[in-house]
Amino acid sequence: MDIIIDLFNMIYNFTNDYGIAIVTFTVLVKLIMLPLTIKQKKALKISQEVAIKVSGLKEKYSKNQEKLQQEIAKLYSENKGMSFGFLLMFLQMPVFYILYRLFATHIIDTGTVLIPWLLTLSKPDPYFILPIIYIISQIFPSLLQYFNVIRNKSVPKLTISTVITPIIIAVLVTVKLPAGLGLYFVTNTIITNVEQILLKV
Repeated sequence: MDIIIDLFNMIYNFTNDYGIAIVTFTVLVKLIMLPLTIKQKKALKISQEVAIKVSGLKEKYSKNQEKLQQEIAKLYSENKGMSFGFLLMFLQMPVFYILYRLFATHIIDTGTVLIPWLLTLSKPDPYFILPIIYIISQIFPSLLQYFNVIRNKSVPKLTISTVITPIIIAVLVTVKLPAGLGLYFVTNTIITNVEQILLKV
């Protein structure tokens, strides 16, 4: 934790702007985690393909449970890499938790050129602009998919749930958080969206 704080402080001393430091630090961490992200996406893609094949096997051997179990076991043995998707996801969670704690507990009473309507990042956004930006950034890839701007199976379709979920998170979480932490959430979401759209693995 101390190493991460020291690195963040170094970036802040270089930029002399807390908001820019948050964005820069978040981008840096996401770049470092990129190899794990790519491996995770590949593993999850294999897992989805295996799930489809399992459904086919269940239909094919619906009357022969012994043969079904043998074929499923064979399929899993041939695709051992799919389990790494969930493992890699859990490996990344401590990193994001540390970032959350960093921005939640080390936000100083200062503003940033990135959010000119706020005088300080240590308090929630009273105008709710950051939560609105967070909601838009969450559903933006689905909107692009809906209007056929992009075609990517990894991007969730635009549904009521894909709209309601970020709204609930925004209302319950980002509205009450310090603006600095909200800026981290928005930055992390935007970078994740870019990864989701560009990494067609």
